[in-house]
Amino acid sequence: MIESPSVEQFRRLAQSSPWRWTTVEFEFVPPRQTSAVHAWIRRPGSLRVETADGEIDELCCATDPFAGTTTVYSDGISRQPETKWAADVTPVFDVDGLVSALPSVTDSWLVDWDDPFYQNYRWIAMLNPIELTRSAHDHESTTTVTELSDAQIVDHHGRPAWQVIARTTDEYDARCECCPLLNGHFDYETDHWVSGPPVTVRLDAQTGICVYVGPAPENPTYECDLDLKIIAVDARMDDDLFVRAGR
Repeated sequence: MIESPSVEQFRRLAQSSPWRWTTVEFEFVPPRQTSAVHAWIRRPGSLRVETADGEIDELCCATDPFAGTTTVYSDGISRQPETKWAADVTPVFDVDGLVSALPSVTDSWLVDWDDPFYQNYRWIAMLNPIELTRSAHDHESTTTVTELSDAQIVDHHGRPAWQVIARTTDEYDARCECCPLLNGHFDYETDHWVSGPPVTVRLDAQTGICVYVGPAPENPTYECDLDLKIIAVDARMDDDLFVRAGR
């Protein structure tokens, strides 16, 4: 167990999520809502989200990555490409067990890096918060896209989390520029990211999921953007959980 993580270890944890858990159950309040939702995810491809009153809000169980996708190859023939889930490719691990380099895949666009979608791409980013350390799109890029400081271990809803103060650089490349994890906005005239105020960010130490984005000490009036409570990790989840009753 890492008792005193460095900023560089935080960066490695931020890109390790696809290989650190298979199932997770959690609660959180989505943006522009006041009630928490309850979610179950089973990798790869299965998701169940219930509202506070127990109604199913989202349900999916994908059997193949990019199901239904066809590609037109150089021979002019359209056929199903050989796609992979993120867990099917192997990254480079450092001695601390965290990912130091992402998998070298020639056709990386054939790897489905995303967990099942819910509402917007901030959901995708919190489950695999690679944008906290590098480009969310160019996995071969080594450009530093964030400024991180004050790495420490804290308690987050009863679980150990790694915390830093984070701010974007002008190279920040969010999974989706309209719903980034960190503050700022994309300037289409300059083709660069414009940084906003720094924030406090926490990653769950076991899973690498981003569980908190909130005010930094120098900006205490900033509202909390994300506060996720993990209930269980790698618990058994049967197929019935991801299909509607009676089917």
